[in-house]
Amino acid sequence: MPDTGKQIKVLLIEDNSGDARLIREMLSDVGNATFDMRCADRLSAGLEFLAAKDIEVILLDLGLPDSSGLDTFARVHDMAPDVPIVMLTGLDDTTLAIKGVQAGAQDYLVKSRVDSNSLTRAMYYAIERKKAEKQIEHLNSLLRAVRSVDQLIMIETDRDSFLHGVCEALVNTHGYDSVWLGFLGDNGKISSASSASSGNDASGFTEQFIKNALGRNHPPCIGDALANRDGSTITVVDGQTTCGDCRLSSVCTGKEAVVIRLEHAGRLFGLLTISLTSAAAADREEKSLLKGVAFDIAFALHNMELDETRKQEEEQIQASLDEKEVLLHEIHHRAKNNLQVISSLLNMQARVAGEKTTINALTESRHRIDAMILIHSQLYEKSDLTDISMKKFVDRLLSQLFQTHPVRDTEIVSEVRVVDYPLPVSIAIPVGLAINELLTNVLLHAFNGRTDGKIGIALDAPENGRISLKVSDDGIGLPEDFDIDSTGTLGLRLVKLLMREQLQGDIEVISNLRGTTFKIEWGLESDYEDVKSHETNS
Repeated sequence: MPDTGKQIKVLLIEDNSGDARLIREMLSDVGNATFDMRCADRLSAGLEFLAAKDIEVILLDLGLPDSSGLDTFARVHDMAPDVPIVMLTGLDDTTLAIKGVQAGAQDYLVKSRVDSNSLTRAMYYAIERKKAEKQIEHLNSLLRAVRSVDQLIMIETDRDSFLHGVCEALVNTHGYDSVWLGFLGDNGKISSASSASSGNDASGFTEQFIKNALGRNHPPCIGDALANRDGSTITVVDGQTTCGDCRLSSVCTGKEAVVIRLEHAGRLFGLLTISLTSAAAADREEKSLLKGVAFDIAFALHNMELDETRKQEEEQIQASLDEKEVLLHEIHHRAKNNLQVISSLLNMQARVAGEKTTINALTESRHRIDAMILIHSQLYEKSDLTDISMKKFVDRLLSQLFQTHPVRDTEIVSEVRVVDYPLPVSIAIPVGLAINELLTNVLLHAFNGRTDGKIGIALDAPENGRISLKVSDDGIGLPEDFDIDSTGTLGLRLVKLLMREQLQGDIEVISNLRGTTFKIEWGLESDYEDVKSHETNS
């Protein structure tokens, strides 16, 4: 759990004064945790408060006098997309909970089941998950910017167009406040420059920056980098303390700037200068990636000068891309580790929980997280991060489920017939979760009172453009009145939501005295066709 010595700023949007008072009392009872809580009894008042205050977590009642349901959550999320939201409701509605989490909520709590410990834990976890999401989103955005620069390197042959394109790509793709690129001529002076800015003063900033760059009146940070006074490739400048009387200090005040030397083969080609937004700071991963970008730019300028072949460019760019793939692997490794921490926390909580229903809910959530861990583990192990081998995933998932759901009195045989067909990550995750829910349901319920049993998993990708998944068993079957559209089981409702709403697939349930089969089919989208075309050509 995060450091509880820090005071957490909480906004409670709740119209029931009794519930508000109870929540305030809960938070006041929590050990050494301290909370600065503000309350609003209307959505409109809560939105006004968000616009004026620095809030770290929101506790949101979905039923308010001036708004109700998921529309309430959507309006708060739109106002403060970076603030984690924990939904509070008096309704035990699993469908609403799932839809809320899918829309971006960090947690869903039923008021009648909340105590001070669970409420505090939910808020802390929400804050930490939001931080992790923002960091991953930040790095993914930067990686997209890096790839845009690499694409320019591969297709652009005109130097000035290339420099301008790099500036635009870094500003537009990653959202830097401003980017400037200066190129040194043979005399060691800046002979040409390009810049881009995301603010309303973009044109004025660009004109002023280039005017100063082409002259001798360099900003201090630029002059220091050209002279290489500190011997560093990259310099982080604090605009609040080091800008002095620089004419451009008004652009950089309150922000960090990063100045990177563009060096290759013993020559300085120029400088890459980036002004970060006021809310951002250059961390280790970002500086590492920016050094890679600077290397790529310098290499491209070197090749333009020497007029080297297409082949040399591709080899060097591929080497740079390989370095960035290492960082992507690291990101998936961190995601896997974070999920493992959450899984362990849920397991610890389940051990101390008193009620069986609570234990089961925590255990089921942990198993869903474990299924996602398998996917991130495969991505971390692969050299190609674009798709997942479902055959390998199913084999590992079965082994994992047999360990977590030991059926001691039943000898179970599994028959797996999964084609080694790669699925994109965006599809593999919902399919993997659905398989996990169906297999868990089988192990828990299908073989009660049986000495043996059989499980079948099949995934086919025929030429007709439809992918087919079947999960079957020869167990006791489903109740005669079973209807997947009205079932109250969270796991099967989750399967329906994942398959129908995310994949727009069809679900058929066949249950009789010989057992139960879930048959799911969904369309072969363009992503699959691209993968298949690639495999055919190779």
